[in-house]
Order: sequence, then structure tokens, then C-alpha cells
Amino acid sequence: MNSSSDLQTLIADYAAGIIAPADLRKLETALRSDAELRRDFIEYMNLDSAISDRAALSDAEFDAIRCEQTAALEIVPVAKRSPWRNLGVIIGVAAVMLFILGIVRYKSAAPIAAVAAEIMSLDGAELDGIDQEVRVGNRLSLNRIRLETGAIQLRLDNGVVLDMTGPLDGTLESSMRLRLAHGRLNTDVGEAGQGFTIVTEHGEIIDLGTRFGVDVSRDEASVAVFDGQVNVASHGDDSGRPLKVLEGEGVRLRKGRRPQRLSAVWLSQGGYSLSASAGSSIVVDVTDNAKPDGLHRFYGIVSDGMRAGTIAYTTHASTPRPDVVWQAAEGEAFPAELLGADVVCPFHVDRQEQSLTISLRLAGAANVYVMHDQRRKPSAWLANGFQKTELTLRSGPWRSVSPLAEGIEPDRDGEIYVQYSVWKKRVDAAGSIKLGPPQTDGDRGNKAMYGIAVKAIPE
Repeated sequence: MNSSSDLQTLIADYAAGIIAPADLRKLETALRSDAELRRDFIEYMNLDSAISDRAALSDAEFDAIRCEQTAALEIVPVAKRSPWRNLGVIIGVAAVMLFILGIVRYKSAAPIAAVAAEIMSLDGAELDGIDQEVRVGNRLSLNRIRLETGAIQLRLDNGVVLDMTGPLDGTLESSMRLRLAHGRLNTDVGEAGQGFTIVTEHGEIIDLGTRFGVDVSRDEASVAVFDGQVNVASHGDDSGRPLKVLEGEGVRLRKGRRPQRLSAVWLSQGGYSLSASAGSSIVVDVTDNAKPDGLHRFYGIVSDGMRAGTIAYTTHASTPRPDVVWQAAEGEAFPAELLGADVVCPFHVDRQEQSLTISLRLAGAANVYVMHDQRRKPSAWLANGFQKTELTLRSGPWRSVSPLAEGIEPDRDGEIYVQYSVWKKRVDAAGSIKLGPPQTDGDRGNKAMYGIAVKAIPE
């Protein structure tokens, strides 16, 4: 079964929920090897989902409409260039759509073929409905995934890796499609998994070859892209055009509303992925005054994360590599005063902005630290509101070809680091604090964007 028509039949059978296990394996093999087929598959499933969302007709209403359309088809004139000709085409298309709708109505009751997955890691995971004891290396056949607590990493046969954290409830409809009712996961689709789709009540996230995270609650679905890009089809956007979300960007989906920028994303300390630590962070939210420009960049927040090796900036397009991290000054220990602070990762591409303001909303009293490129003249907002400390840090390594590296001597290991002074301001109660622009008049040139850290003051 290799012809185009045969493959289209398999896709239709899959959408209808009647595909046999052997045919499902054939379809998955074809999807892994044929990029054009993957695009056709995505378009078909998007149409299928849109129709399913609108499938609210009763059987009596469905039969009545079909009878009316049958009668209409019998009286359509056949004369050349008749104005009724286009109507006949429209009615014919409508009949086909209603036929597909009938398939969709049947699909919900049809069984779904199990998906093979290998357990890559476990961390206190409790899987509901799994009879066998699960261990790393086990292979499971899964449909419904209900993770009560803990975390589990699964690798599907097509190479898609799913990092899931409980509580989570989802259904693997195939190795290319996960319906997520609620919960948080990070996914790395690899090359063969391009087109992998996560379906939520608020919209669909269609991978274009990337790593991204999704967090679904009853009220919304949040999407953050860490590498590559995804297409987001919101159930609240009637334009019919998917939204392209790039590396370093995040969006919030709510049923019945257009997608909105997700300006703050809590990141894991050990990797560039969604974290569960938002509730323990002294930083409640981060926003700015940037005008909507079609970009949806997020400020990364690493709760309790300030230490050597923590990322300094949110990566996006031409910004630093993810391995541009905070380090102690050469030959010194990392400043104890900064250890354990929440790290806020701004966008390095904003380093020359002259009107930017960043607002931090804090849960309580805290010390706010700004790491300032020593080569840059302190802005008025920094000099008048913050105190310069004796602490110093550096960030890097930076590419030697970067304009930012101009004039910097490599360290003894041949790496290039930017040196920072550390400025501090005490905030005595919960509320918001604004940070001003990185660039001031008369201070031109390629210098680093400032860094941000916030440490709670114990009561």
C-alpha cells in the first residue's frame, strides 16, 4: 500500500478511528519518511478537528438537511453558464462536508490503537491504570496517560520524547498526536517526529521540528518554544491562519479568545524547559512596555537558580547561545549573597533599546540585583535608585566573532567573558518595581544587556 490514494485512505481511516493496527503502522512509517505526506496529514487533521468542534447537529437535523440537499441537487439547472451552477458546486461541497461530519460523529466511539513507548526516566511517577510495575527501559503500549504525581520521560517509536509531570491527563491518539486534557509536558520531536501535534481544549500546537513546552489548565493552555518553531491553531482565533511561534517565544491560548503573549516562563535549572517552580518564586510576573510587533518573546525565570552555570539571557534568533551563563569573576568564588536568587533572563537583543522598561511583580520583600556591563555608563535610573556593590560577575563564553567581544581579552582558557558590576535595591513589600532602558544617550556601541536577579528577604 504505497500509492497516494491508498495513503489518503489510511489517513481517512485514522481520522474516523477505524484504522487497523497493521495499517496504522504503515501510515506511521510513511509519515516518518515523507514530509509532503506529513503536511497533508496535518491539514486533514486540522480540518477534521475543526469539523468535530462544530458537530452539534442531532441525527434528525442531520437527516433533514441531507434530504433538503438531495432535493436541491435534483432541481439544479444544467444549462451552460447558469448562475445556479456555482450553487450546485457549493451544495455538493456541503454534502461532502456533512458526510465527513458523520464520520467524525462516529469516530468518538471507535477504539484507538495503542502507541508503543519506552520509559527513559522516572522520578516518583505514579501512572494510573497501568497494571505492571514500570521501570526505566520498559516498553509500554499506551493510549490514556494519567500521571498522578512525579515525572516520567517517554520515547515513542518515531523518536518523539515526552517529559511529563503530574498531575497530567492525556491520550495518545497516535505516535503523531497527543490530546492533553490537563498537565505540563516538554517535548523534543527530533527529525522524524516533525508534525507531531498536541491538541488541547483551547487550541492545537503543531510542531515544525523543535523543542517546546505546554502547560494546560481548565482555563488556558500555555506554549513556550525553546528551539525551532511551532504553528499554533487557536480555538479563539477566527482568522483561520495558524500563528507561527519561534524560539524564545510563548503564547497563552484561551478558548474563545485570540492568542496572547506569554511574557514570563519559569525554566528548569538543569535544562531549557518548563519548570514546576512558579509557585515558589519571589518573582510573580515579568512584563515590559514593548509594542506588539508580531513577536511573542518571553522572559525566562529560573526560580532559586542563581549560581555558576545558570543561563543569563532568553535565547532568541541572533541572541547568545544557551550556554552564555553566569560565572564568578576569574579566580574568585561565586558571590554568596547572590546564591539562590531567582534569575530573570531578559532578551539580549534589547541591549541598545532607549525606551524599554521592564516591570517585575514581586510576592514579598526582596533585594533586586542588576548586573551591569562594566564598559557601559550607568543609566540615570540605575545610579539614582540602586546602590553599586562590591560584587562582580561575568557572563559567557561569547563567540569571538560577536561584536560584543570587541576589545575583550580572552581568559587563560581562551574564552571570552563580559565583566559586570552588581547593583542592588531593597524592596520592602510585595508589589512592582520598574527597571529602565539599557541604553542611554551618548553611550553607543555593542555592550551587553543588563542581567537581573531577585532574592527574597526572610521575614
